[in-house]
Amino acid sequence: MKESEIIRTLFGTTPPPEDDCYFLAPDRLVTTDSLSEGTHFLHEWSKAPVLARKLVEVNVSDIIASGGKPKECFLNLGLSPLSSQKEWVRSFSKELRKSLDQYGMKLAGGDTFSASKTQLTLTVVGTVGKPWLRSGGKPGDYLYVTGSLGQSQLGFLSLKKKSKDKKFKSAIERHLSPISRYMTSLSLHKFKIHACMDITDGLIQDGERLALASRARLKIQMESLPFDPLALETLGFDLCLGSGEELELLFLSPEILPTELAGVPVTMVGRLEKGKPGVQFLKNGKTYLPKTKGFLHFSEET
Repeated sequence: MKESEIIRTLFGTTPPPEDDCYFLAPDRLVTTDSLSEGTHFLHEWSKAPVLARKLVEVNVSDIIASGGKPKECFLNLGLSPLSSQKEWVRSFSKELRKSLDQYGMKLAGGDTFSASKTQLTLTVVGTVGKPWLRSGGKPGDYLYVTGSLGQSQLGFLSLKKKSKDKKFKSAIERHLSPISRYMTSLSLHKFKIHACMDITDGLIQDGERLALASRARLKIQMESLPFDPLALETLGFDLCLGSGEELELLFLSPEILPTELAGVPVTMVGRLEKGKPGVQFLKNGKTYLPKTKGFLHFSEET
């Protein structure tokens, strides 16, 4: 089954949520995300501190992409024979506390259990005034993306190939330790933001989710996309479009925004228009059809 079909089955006749965060009125956001050994990481690539930082960042990214600030969290820790060793636990815990302190977050509870492979899950509660929902986009809105795209996929493939080339060092760092756009999100509150999300499954899939939630058509100009130059040269357009775990913000606004916020580039890459919900990539004025969608969790997906 496709991931979307599994989710729809779980919710039965109730429409499944469109956002990574659940808005708990009047002012709370709740999100949860996991890192699973073999799916999201390998111990030979990621030491305990790296995993602690990444677990916090991917969850914080969900909160800020909904317009909120993280406050409390709950940790579910499934420890394998390797990760249950005292040195690993101490190293993970030290970095976890450091990462939570960075955002003023409190560890409020959780669960710890033994597992054959390491399973890390964090649930975060945040505060928000008016949440940025994916469904808030309006025809005529400009589509923006922060930072650059492609480095995470380049880093993953470099690790997979066991490349020792120093030119891939920053890409590997980006894949192993992505950082949320927390400071940029704070700056975005000065502007009208109709819809927002973070890029975790690549622009192809996440752009489609944003368009479907806002029930309109996203037209994205390939020439405008801020691809990382080395990633584009090494991987080509399609792999960069499908690069996941970027944690860049993808958002819709009726305003013309500055090209940089909190030291991070902000690029206008397209527009939301009336039409059949979905994404249309344009290259040299013609429709461009990527040959891949990026990473899919289940082999039955096409």
